[in-house]
Amino acid sequence: MACCSFKADRVQLQQVILNLIVNAVEAMSGLAEGSRELLISTGKDASGGVLVTVQDSGPGLSSETCDRAFDAFYTTKTDGMGMGLSICRSIIEQHGGRIWPSRKAGTGATILFTLPVGGTVHESAVA
Repeated sequence: MACCSFKADRVQLQQVILNLIVNAVEAMSGLAEGSRELLISTGKDASGGVLVTVQDSGPGLSSETCDRAFDAFYTTKTDGMGMGLSICRSIIEQHGGRIWPSRKAGTGATILFTLPVGGTVHESAVA
């Protein structure tokens, strides 16, 4: 099996993944009953880059939330600042990638992001 590598700031990418996990756990903590499942998977995207998927079994995303989730200061949390996903988007884009939400049938939310293989990180991403 061939291995791929890319230049990235691992601390920033850890922050992205941690934020997505915390958001998923918080969304599922409001469920009264049923199983709580968090699935984190990796693979290749259509261009051969890295694809990361974070999927939960929480209440899901409304159309408005899907449209605005990565806007600065937009939040669905009563005590949220609305900066977490905006910062995640900045980090992923600085690494030449893309991040987006995906609505799924039933309950739950899915956030996906891609990172190019062999790409270069913009200087602001590693400073």
